Amino acid sequence: MYKWVLIIWALLFFPCVRVEAQNTSNKGKEFWIAYTGHIDGKTSKMYLYITSDVNTAAEVRIGGLNIPGSPFSIIANQVRAVPIDPAILDVYIGSSDVKEVGKSIQVIAEKPVVVYSHIFKAARSAATLVLPTKVLGREYYATAYTQNSPGGNNPGPAYSEFTIVAVEDNTLIEITPTAKELNNHHAAGQTFQITLQKGDIYQYQSSTDLSGSHILSIASTGGICKPIAVFSGSSWVGFCGNGVPSGSGGDNLYQQLYPITAWGKEFITAPFIRKPYDVFRVYFSKDNTTLTINGVAISPVTFNKGTFYEFTSADVGNHIKASDPISVVQYQISQGCDIVNVGLPNNTPPPHPGDPEMTVLNPVEQTLSKITVYSALQNQTTPPTNITQHYINVIIKDEFKASFTINGLAPQSTFVSIGSTGYSYLQEDVSARSLTNPTHTLMADGGFSAIAYGYGNVESYGYLAGADAKNLYQNLELFDINTATNTRVEKTDICVGERASFTLALPYLPPKITWTIDGITDAPIDNPNPDRTETLNGIMVYKFNYHQDLLFDQPSSHEVKVAVINPNPSGCDPNEEMVMDFDVFGLPTAKIAPGPIQTCIGVPITFTDASIPNGKNIAKWHWDFGDGTGTVTKRSAAPFEYTYTSAGDKKVTLWVESESGCESPPATPVIVHVNKLPDAAFKIGTPSCETKEVTFTDLSIANEGVITKWLWNFGDANASASNPNVSTVRNPVHNFSTPGTYQVTLTVETDKGCTNVASTQQLVINKLPLVDFDTPDACVSDNAVLFKNKATNADGTTIGLRYVWDFGDPAGSGGLNTSTLTDGLHKYHAAGDYTVKLTVTTADGCSNVVPHTFRVNGATPSAAFEVLDKDNLCSNKDFQVKDNSTIAGFDKITRLEWYIDNVMIKAVQHPVRNDTYALNYPVFTSPLTKTAELKLIAYSGDVSGPCKHINLETITLHAAPSVKFDQLTPVCINAGSMLIVAEEIGNVPGKGVFSGPGINADGRFNPLRAGVGIWNITYTFTADNGCVDQITRSIIVNPLPKVNIESDLYAFIDGIVQVNASVSEAGLKFKWSPATGLSRDDILNPIITADDDREYTLTVTSKLNCDETVKVRLHALREIIPPNAFSPNGDGVNDVWKLNHLESYPNSTVEIFNRYGVKIFFSQGYSIPFDGNYEGKPLPVGTYYYIINPRNGKKTITGSLTLIR
Repeated sequence: MYKWVLIIWALLFFPCVRVEAQNTSNKGKEFWIAYTGHIDGKTSKMYLYITSDVNTAAEVRIGGLNIPGSPFSIIANQVRAVPIDPAILDVYIGSSDVKEVGKSIQVIAEKPVVVYSHIFKAARSAATLVLPTKVLGREYYATAYTQNSPGGNNPGPAYSEFTIVAVEDNTLIEITPTAKELNNHHAAGQTFQITLQKGDIYQYQSSTDLSGSHILSIASTGGICKPIAVFSGSSWVGFCGNGVPSGSGGDNLYQQLYPITAWGKEFITAPFIRKPYDVFRVYFSKDNTTLTINGVAISPVTFNKGTFYEFTSADVGNHIKASDPISVVQYQISQGCDIVNVGLPNNTPPPHPGDPEMTVLNPVEQTLSKITVYSALQNQTTPPTNITQHYINVIIKDEFKASFTINGLAPQSTFVSIGSTGYSYLQEDVSARSLTNPTHTLMADGGFSAIAYGYGNVESYGYLAGADAKNLYQNLELFDINTATNTRVEKTDICVGERASFTLALPYLPPKITWTIDGITDAPIDNPNPDRTETLNGIMVYKFNYHQDLLFDQPSSHEVKVAVINPNPSGCDPNEEMVMDFDVFGLPTAKIAPGPIQTCIGVPITFTDASIPNGKNIAKWHWDFGDGTGTVTKRSAAPFEYTYTSAGDKKVTLWVESESGCESPPATPVIVHVNKLPDAAFKIGTPSCETKEVTFTDLSIANEGVITKWLWNFGDANASASNPNVSTVRNPVHNFSTPGTYQVTLTVETDKGCTNVASTQQLVINKLPLVDFDTPDACVSDNAVLFKNKATNADGTTIGLRYVWDFGDPAGSGGLNTSTLTDGLHKYHAAGDYTVKLTVTTADGCSNVVPHTFRVNGATPSAAFEVLDKDNLCSNKDFQVKDNSTIAGFDKITRLEWYIDNVMIKAVQHPVRNDTYALNYPVFTSPLTKTAELKLIAYSGDVSGPCKHINLETITLHAAPSVKFDQLTPVCINAGSMLIVAEEIGNVPGKGVFSGPGINADGRFNPLRAGVGIWNITYTFTADNGCVDQITRSIIVNPLPKVNIESDLYAFIDGIVQVNASVSEAGLKFKWSPATGLSRDDILNPIITADDDREYTLTVTSKLNCDETVKVRLHALREIIPPNAFSPNGDGVNDVWKLNHLESYPNSTVEIFNRYGVKIFFSQGYSIPFDGNYEGKPLPVGTYYYIINPRNGKKTITGSLTLIR
């Protein structure tokens, strides 16, 4: 059975589903609807949603009368919501086994429309796609689910139900229910009959699942079997699958059923997203039907009509096949059945929301290629729903999935293959898109199935998006004849100028056929021979073609009727009639909107459609851009860009195709001229060196037009505002500050606006040489001056370097002023300042020049000096000499050399006049004085030249004392006073003294006076001649370890007490004396067993071997003396019963009883004393009794105590 199911959540404004199908689709002009039972009764509401793909009008009638506001205008591709309030209109069917008269709802439209019916209250809602009268059948099986009633404060009970609407008078119906009627009027399996008049409604309810109940319209008076509309479901149900109910989290189920003539034998399923599993039921129409799921045969071997097979499937697609027609229903479970939703804190949104829904699936025999769905938002009804998540499942053959679009765009999710079936499924999230546009148009080049569904907290919806209720075995078919290929294409409508052919399909050979076209009846054909036969689902189908093809030249509407005689009417009237309505649509007009008529290669140009539909909407736009790439088909009229890859005039053509397949003639072509791109080229000047300007020369060719713009990019990250990285000059220059490899790019643009693909060249900027040279000292009397070259390449080598010297002496030397030798050599004939330049060029042609200013002195200096404090020169100290040398004019002394006894001890290059210098003589202790010769040589030129002068003077130096002072060892701060020793060992007469913290001049050091730390001790010896020598040594004074200790300890005789002590550092050593009664004598906190009063001494030794001693007194107590009273009144005095030092008996127990012998206190060790409370409440004033057991062999102590408040 091919069945269309629409399940809607509470208070949802539900969508229209517009499909392009045959005349047996869910689109029609007349519909009959029942307001079936709902758990909330007449407090529920119904909405009808009516839509069409054309502008039309529709009447809504109840009991044959228009409701207020009817007729309603229907705007193409919009939804008209029509409220049906049972409090105002008498339409609600709450009865069971009652013929309800005048309560059916009839919709009559001028042109074909699609209708949905939605029954809801609060979070309990369901909806159905309504089938037009023309596709109704006479045999149905009910679908529902295992019935239960809601828990909590919900209204109840709830019932499984099916509801029948008669569309003609004297309709006789045979019913075989699978469960007993609510009021016990009918038993399960007991067949009964009812007769209904046109518009009458009959509803059957049961507290048990009515799935599989058989409903059959049979021959009444005159032998005519009338079509009926049948709805089934439940007034409320909650379930987890496999027959497991859910007492909360349920919905009403409300579906219009499809006749079994629309069922199929093969189904493909897709899982609902974010569900732990889906529930499926397979319903059977014939006995002995075999079933396979994903290639596995299902046990039992066969199934009988009216039964169903249920299974669950987790997050996979399924392939379901049967030997005879079946119907497959997919269910969503209650929200509370998903384990991830269980046990959440209050007000926490469930991760996987949603409640029960059921969707009857398409068989693969009946699919559609275009569907429009509506993902309804929260605020479509009052109050709003909880729905926030919207999805669309699509099942399609693999060969068509590449053509599938949503609103003209490829889906965002990915298709998932379903095994080897050749089908794939898609789970598309449209939640965000639905906020701005909840209408979604699905299209593909081949047929597909789609389910729109969504979730909210305890709410959900789901519906099969479009339906074709075609009788697979008995129908009329419309074909378009392609005259060029003589092929037949089945269609739903015909286009102007197309040849139409009609075919009648019957499951029997009729003795007579009579055709009627637009009211004109042809002569009957007796015992016709079929034009061809087909076997469908095991049934032989005979095909009879109309004797001629028809050609329509104007848009129009038509009707074809075929009257036949059924040789085996099964008790019904043998006279049968098939009716087919179809439209002839005008051809659309293709037109390209005015736009740009020229572009450039590689530059997108925008094309805009201006076509006129002239009938059905345009579905495809076929563009030929005139560049040999062929036809490009668009599925949207939106403007788009196209990019040409070749130049020249391009003839752009367009033809369009409507939803009904009508193709337009080609549009008037548009000529687009595609301009050639210029060729950018340039030349780079040489050399290319860092910090030097590089010249760039444009060599570009326009190819078409003229070049008007240049854009250079030098690839220089170190460019600046004054030396920018880009230029628009045709032939620019640029200075690269850093050597390296650069990508230089030139982009040019012509007067046609065409820009080239940028031309790029790699430019290597070479490093400059590193240039330097030495300028010697010289005077005019010197021979030729040598300038030492220090230039190198950037890598330190000299390979390939070329040199040019300029000595800055053109007047004095004539042609000898320059040189290309490595080192410069030049004779100057006049004193003065000269600028000498060295230019160095690398093998890459990069040059660098460095100038140095150089002076040629013209006079001989006069050496002179003064020895400062010359009478007190000690051999162990530097003595000071002041340079008083002079030279005439502006010439300079270039060098000073100091000698003592002809040994040079200091040389000064380019001295500063009147500077003072420190000189020294080797230290001596004997004799007491020595004389030495001090010499100064002053130069004004090269040291080997004649420009110099010498001055001599004899000086006297005194012997210096020599002190010996050994290193000092660390001491403890309590070490006491000690003598530190140092001496003079050179036998120089004089006196020595000590200085520093904690030391006297004679060397007596007291650590306690100095304190802990590191101290410098200095010994200074002053000779009789005034010369001094001294040495400083460091001494470390170490601290004593710090001990914090309780000096008095108390314990009862034979009791124990642990020493309570702490130290400030690690690594200490401990020693107790005496060791009597101690658990150990080498730890800080030993345990003492009290046998007598005793004094202990603890010695603590630090890692620096400094000792500290402390005393501890042990007091051994002879008896426990408990207080005889205490006052726990919170004043801080005697608030607890104190037993001093009882902790020295760690295993002791204390028990306290009231006067009735009830133990009110117990403690071991008495770490928490008795506070006068029992079980958290204050005890009354009075006398209490205690037992204290030392538990160490001592006797138990008993007595009484008084509690005072």
